[in-house]
Amino acid sequence: MMKSIFSALALLGYVRLDVASASGMGGMMGGMMGNGPDEEGMRAMMSPENRGPMRTGMELFERHAQVHRKVTFLPDGIHAVTISYVPETAILLQAHVEQMYARLAEDRPFPYPMSRSVPVMFAHPTLYQRKLTLLKDGVAVTETSSDPEMVRVIHAHAREITRFVQDGMPAMMRGMMG
Repeated sequence: MMKSIFSALALLGYVRLDVASASGMGGMMGGMMGNGPDEEGMRAMMSPENRGPMRTGMELFERHAQVHRKVTFLPDGIHAVTISYVPETAILLQAHVEQMYARLAEDRPFPYPMSRSVPVMFAHPTLYQRKLTLLKDGVAVTETSSDPEMVRVIHAHAREITRFVQDGMPAMMRGMMG
């Protein structure tokens, strides 16, 4: 299964953020576009440094039916609780969010072709605040910003993740193609 996922990723290409077109406070989401196959992007995504987060994310796609999510949209961001009653899946949820937040704090972007919002979040990590609370069965996340454009990105990201939880792999593939 994992090999076929990576083959599909290679065929569909890599979604990139044109950081230069994201000028200042506006236009953040407009700088993203889908492209054809991008060998450099695929190599980056599958590099030893990125294999851990990619593997964790793919395992979560495979286990999406074991995940439950509730998002509260706030005027300045979101509060999301994502849990699983399957202990191994809850551990994967915690590890994935911890890995991504650590990468944000260390300014180590992660090539994430199935999301249009993640590249923007990595390009502008100082424009929003993140709070992670580990729960016995998952995570609670609060992300907020005083920048209206970043709030739209945070909201878009919450909707993406909710689609991933609801639909699993088909949602990922739609995110990469659209």
